[in-house]
Amino acid sequence: MEEKIKDIIAGFIRVPAGEISVDTVIDRTSVSSSITLHRMYAKLAEEGIVVEDYSSIKRFGTLLQKVKGDGNGSGSVSEIKNIVANGNFLLAGNYEAGRSVGIDIEEVDNMPKTNDFRDNEFYKMNFSSSEIAYCILQPAPYASFAGLFAAKEAIVKADNSIKNRPFNTIVIDHEPEGKPVYPGFNLSVSHTNSIAIAIAVQFGADVNKTGSSSSGMLEQSSAKPGIAPWLLAVSILISLVALFVALKR
Repeated sequence: MEEKIKDIIAGFIRVPAGEISVDTVIDRTSVSSSITLHRMYAKLAEEGIVVEDYSSIKRFGTLLQKVKGDGNGSGSVSEIKNIVANGNFLLAGNYEAGRSVGIDIEEVDNMPKTNDFRDNEFYKMNFSSSEIAYCILQPAPYASFAGLFAAKEAIVKADNSIKNRPFNTIVIDHEPEGKPVYPGFNLSVSHTNSIAIAIAVQFGADVNKTGSSSSGMLEQSSAKPGIAPWLLAVSILISLVALFVALKR
């Protein structure tokens, strides 16, 4: 089992399997992108090695503990269907007052190619069935998936209390005109054929949110004054960054 895990991970962190030890770093800093990290754990899942809460794993030794059920990793490996138990999760902390922001940029080409999004481990582990259904109907499905992935990363960056939740439980809905929505956040997502950018601005504690749509999404009834200009300024900034990256290609 250990050798199989090393063989899989080696291809993602670009370290020969024989050189991987318990101290080998295997977190986001060791791979090319967040998408690549999620692809690595999806590949493990395809081989029957399903790891919960892998966002907290930094070294190979910690992964082995989780797989073997030792120490802090006890009971962390289970059937894929148990990753999401009835959709109920306990958040690690409370939202803080004021606003926080998360920004993420992803390359569309990092999204794994597949003939069936609904049957691919990466897409099942990172997107809900409704999100998959939405993206496959878009003119550029891979770009749409990359945009949603970037939005989830931005949400987590803005609120670290949900960083340990599986991505397929951070469900982003869309309003009739296509605007992405997630409870407690203002979202903006843009993409070209090569890159996707997302920004998530968290509502302050003094923002009133009332009502519930059929999909369970909370609707914003009022926002703190000044949030629109601030969000616009940041959106313009990341748009300029995206343009620069695109021109450099």
